[in-house]
This record gives sequence, C-alpha cells and structure tokens, in this order.
Amino acid sequence: MTSLPDVLVVFGGYGRDFAGAERMAWRTLERLARPGRRVAVLTDSVGATGEHRPRAVPVFGSEADLRRALPGWRPSVVHAFDLALPAWVEAAAELADRYRATFALTPASAVQVWPEPETAAALCRRADVLFTLNDTENTVLTGYGVPPWRIRAIPHAADLVGTPDASGFRRRYGVDGRMVLFAGRRTASKGYRRLLAATGPVWERLPDTWFAFIGSNADADAEAAFLANAAPRLLDLGMVDEQTKHDALAACDLLCLPTVADVFPLVFVEAWTCGRPVVSGDFPGVDDVLRPGVDGLVAGPGPSGLATTLIDALRDEKGLAAMGQAALLRAGREFGWDKVAAAVEGGYGSAIGRTG
Repeated sequence: MTSLPDVLVVFGGYGRDFAGAERMAWRTLERLARPGRRVAVLTDSVGATGEHRPRAVPVFGSEADLRRALPGWRPSVVHAFDLALPAWVEAAAELADRYRATFALTPASAVQVWPEPETAAALCRRADVLFTLNDTENTVLTGYGVPPWRIRAIPHAADLVGTPDASGFRRRYGVDGRMVLFAGRRTASKGYRRLLAATGPVWERLPDTWFAFIGSNADADAEAAFLANAAPRLLDLGMVDEQTKHDALAACDLLCLPTVADVFPLVFVEAWTCGRPVVSGDFPGVDDVLRPGVDGLVAGPGPSGLATTLIDALRDEKGLAAMGQAALLRAGREFGWDKVAAAVEGGYGSAIGRTG
C-alpha cells in the first residue's frame, strides 16, 4: 500500500471574524488527518480553539513551537492557504524549501484583495500544485505564468453546525415577512453598503421585507453606516454563533452578498445547502460559481440595480422556490468536505509524482 504523505498546513487568521478561507483550511485538514498520515497546523486562527479545532491534530502558533514539539519531523507536503494574508504563505514556501517538501497552495481569495500582488504571483509560480475554485481563477493564474498542469480544480463545501431552526429565528427577532440575509465580513468589497443603500427602494415596493446582516465590522466605519441606516425592519446582528448563522440561512428567503471581489464565497454553498438561492455581485468568475436563473441571480449595477434584482426575485415566489430546490439538489450532488479532501489528495499525488 502506498504510504500517505505527512502534511503541514499553514494559514493565517482574521481574529474573531473566522473567514471562509480559514474554514476551508480547517475542514480540509480535518479530512486529511487519518491513520497512516501525520497532519500538523501552523496558524494564529481562532479556529485553533473551541468548536472549530479538529481533534487529534496538533496546532502550533510558531515554527519554534513546531520544532520543539515534533523534533526531526519532515512533512512531505507544506500546504498554504489564502493569499490575502501573504506573510503566512511566504513562511510556508520557506518551510517547504527547508523540508524539501512539495509546496501546495490554495489562493482562496481574489486578486483584487491581495495586498501584495507581485509577491502573491511569485508564490503562485513557486507552488508545485495550486488548488482553485473556478475557471476564471485558473485563467488568472496561467496569466501569471503558472503552468496549467500545476492547477487542480477542487469543489467547495458548507461549514454548518446543528439543525437549523428557521421558525425559531423568526420568532426571536420578530420577522413577519420576506427576509434578505447578508452574511459575511463587512468590508467594502463584500457590498454591505450597496445593500444598505438598496433597502429604501425595496421598502418602497415591498414594505414588509426584512433585511438581516450578520458578520463583523471589518471596516472602521461600518458601525456608523449601520447607525445611519437604522430602521425597524433592519436587523444588525453583528457576530453570531454558528447555530444562529445556520438558523438565519434557513429563515431567509434569499442570501444577498453583492461582492465584487471573490473566487467562491463559502456562504453561497451554505445557503444552497439550506435550499436558499443567492443574489451575488458581479465579480470576475461569478458565472463559473452560480447558475444565473437556476440557483441564484447576479445583481444589476449600483444600489438601484441591486434593489430591482431583489424586488423581482422576492415577488416571484414560484421562481424563488424553484431556485432554492435547484440549489439544494446541487449542494447534495457537488459539494462536501470529503470531495474536497479527495481532490486535494489527488493534487498532492500528482505534484509529488512530478517532483519526487
């Protein structure tokens, strides 16, 4: 039997935000850790504690801690996640060189949010295998000089806990009409301001509509933006626990994330897993991610275009139900962490076969 390569997973965290890239890293390594393989983690992610941390996987906050705890260990693969935090990816590349290991990279973020694009592009070229989430991302990477045979497509998966209680969520917050949910970090690229600006036009046509926002105030002035737009049917819930997030996804009529800089938001898969369609912003590659008119919609430009898209969607109850059902079927067919791990292991094998 072929031995399984030992893997060191390296990625940074976003503090209490617990972003999608972190969730992807934790859930992937959780599936990689199985008999016959040692997996260790180097990170400052909040997922290193509490409910998010995989059992029986050693987690280290520094390379020195790793060396002290695992003297002489030499992983065959060093796998980095998230070029939005390039320092951690650079550290992973250096460790791969030191261990003479295969260097794997999941960029997990759009070029538009890379703080050091030239460094990120060089790291992509340095990687022995890159894991991507849509075809547009592949085109970007080959444009940076990455050979196509180093790129491996992987599926996505939801990170949800518990059994959702949609009616309980609605009772708790007094929601008695249609509900649009925003779930994500409140950064400019995610489009929360655009959705806030769209609430007024939607209320003019559909006054019983509720808007719920969950996620942290990553922008310094996000709190002020919500105070300025306070309204009886606008729920600013901030950070919520995992069960409440699941409840909110099940309780909404649709998820609205008008993002303009993403590769494949994890919350899309979570909404689809709950049978809810998605209204997305028009980011590069969005048509690779959702199927417009089938499991979601791409919003028109500006707040007015977004409002029109939401009004048309919310008025079409049969259309919403059909998109939700298509989304649910797709989630069961295409997504899952076991599928992700299988694709990643295949990528490791291919890269190790090339590099020895």
